[in-house]
This record gives sequence, C-alpha cells and structure tokens, in this order.
Amino acid sequence: ASPFDKLRGASGQAWFSVPGSWFLVLGSWFSVLGSGNMPNNVPCCICGEPVEPPYSTLGQRVYCGRHFAEVNKPHPGFWRASAVQIIGMALFSALVAGLASFVGPLSGWGLIVVGVLMALVPSLLWLVFFYQQDRLEPEPKTKIAAVALLALLLTQAVGLPVINDLFQLDAWAGLNRTVALLASILIIGFTLQAIVYVAVRMVVYTTPEFDERMDGIVYGTVAGLGTAALLNLRYVLDNGGVALSYGVIQVVTVALAQASFGGLLGYFMAEARFTHRPIWWIPAGLTLSAVLNGLFRWLNVEVSVSGLSVNPWRSLLLGMVVALLAFGLLVFLMRRTTEVTRVRG
Repeated sequence: ASPFDKLRGASGQAWFSVPGSWFLVLGSWFSVLGSGNMPNNVPCCICGEPVEPPYSTLGQRVYCGRHFAEVNKPHPGFWRASAVQIIGMALFSALVAGLASFVGPLSGWGLIVVGVLMALVPSLLWLVFFYQQDRLEPEPKTKIAAVALLALLLTQAVGLPVINDLFQLDAWAGLNRTVALLASILIIGFTLQAIVYVAVRMVVYTTPEFDERMDGIVYGTVAGLGTAALLNLRYVLDNGGVALSYGVIQVVTVALAQASFGGLLGYFMAEARFTHRPIWWIPAGLTLSAVLNGLFRWLNVEVSVSGLSVNPWRSLLLGMVVALLAFGLLVFLMRRTTEVTRVRG
C-alpha cells in the first residue's frame, strides 16, 4: 500500500481534504516514507476505529477485524430473491395474461387502478421476498426505501424530462435503426444509469451501512427497481391504463432489465469502495451498464415487433434471459473476488 492511501480516514477521503492540514499530511508522508512502515493505530476505512498491527488490508485500505470479515460475506438471500424474482415474474405475467381473457376488457378508473397495482408489483415482490430470505441480518429498511424512493423521484424529476423534453426522442429517434440504437444507449441508457449511481451515492455509499461488497449489488438493484417503478407508473398513467395481457409483460420486462443493470453498476461501485481501483473504474462501470441498458431497450423493440404486429412474449423472454445472464455474471464475479481476497489474506 502506498503512503498516500494509508493517510485515509473512515470516510475514505484523504486528510488533506480539510483546509489548512497540508503540513500535517506532508509531515506524515515523509515520516512514512522514511520509516518504510505503516503508522500505528491506522483507522478502519469503514468505521474509523483505530486498528493495531498486524493490519488486515484489502486494495490498500485498512480494515478492523469485524469489517474485514464482513466485506466479502456471502449473501445467499439476495441470490435466492433474484432467482425467484425472475421466475416468479414470468409466472405472474402468465397468470395475469390468462386472467385477462376471463375478466374481459376493463375501462376507466378500473383499468388505471389495476394498471398502477400491476406496475408496482415487480418491485414490491422482490423487496418482500428479499427480506423474507434475509431476516437474520437484513439491510436497513430505511436505506433500502430511501434508495428506491430517490431513484423513483429522480426518474420523474430529471430522467424523463431529459429524455422527453430536452432531447425529444419521440420526434427523431425512430428515423432508422442506427439512430434508434444510438439514442437508446447515449440518452436513455446513460440517463437511467446515472440516476442509479446518484441514488446509491447520495443515500448509502459513504455510510457505515455500506460495509460489504454485496451491498453495492443490493442497493444498485434497489435503485434500478425504483427507476423501473416510475417508468411503469408513467407507462400506465400516460396511456390511461393498458391492456392487462400486454401491460403486465411490459412492466415485468422493464423491472427485470432495470434491476439487472442497476446491480451491475452497483458491483463496480462496491469494488471502487472496498479495493484500490483506478479513477476510470466507476465511469467504466457506468458506461458498460448504460450501453447494455440502451442495447436491451433497442433489442426489446426489435424482437417484439413482427411485421405490423407485436408479440410481447418475446420481450418477456428476452428480459428473463438478460436478467439470468446478468445475475449469473454477478454471482461469478462475487465468488471470484472473494476467492482472490481469501488467497491474498
């Protein structure tokens, strides 16, 4: 670990961020360089408690014994919830679509109320099941709710105005497939993923509750679900309600996609929080998740349209495949990172 990184406190920010402390930092810098050893009582990068040698380090950051054990703690409840979310949403779509043929067409407020409930079910189902599986040591409910709510509000206050009013995508994005793809990636993808990043960063990223790698994926997924809830609500309300058989597939597909890409971005954020990563690491994660988000939205339109008709079941199948691949990749990355950390430890 470099002497520079050893001069970090609980917030992860170097001490020189405090005005007037340059001489303290420079003195400590040369002292460390001269001795070749780390100073005694280095603070834990999570809780700030002093840590005595021998130090538990990860990515040039020092941890107390408790937080070093927690940083790579497995989180089986999340993976079970994710798998059930994907399979359960497919079954939910099939059930609602089947019931729609028996109930018959709805109209007026009945159609809107049912559509609103249908738009919220994917996010609520994931959160409820997650807590059922993670009762021993769940993430703080207030933080989970705050991340989801902030993502929802930012999507309404910033995301949709940028997409619909500032860039007015509906007026030109459909000129041809290339333009549609670029607009989907550069405008929609980056806007939605930036909202996920801001929601996680503002609410929980620098707090002691964000104390393990899995937290990045958990809170990133929650932010994605908050974004999806608002997108689905606006989809239902702006259309004055939607046909149940088609609408349920649309809202489920959006929820699966946004949760997947939010979790992917959260992984990059957690790696930057707990290990020493280059300055381009989080921008690279944001770019990757934005490109995948935009590409998915473009493919979703392409695969669901067949001639002049629309087959929504193709969208659902694509959403399930993308979600399974995304969370499968995250499982692989988390296991690989944990094994590497244990070997180094």
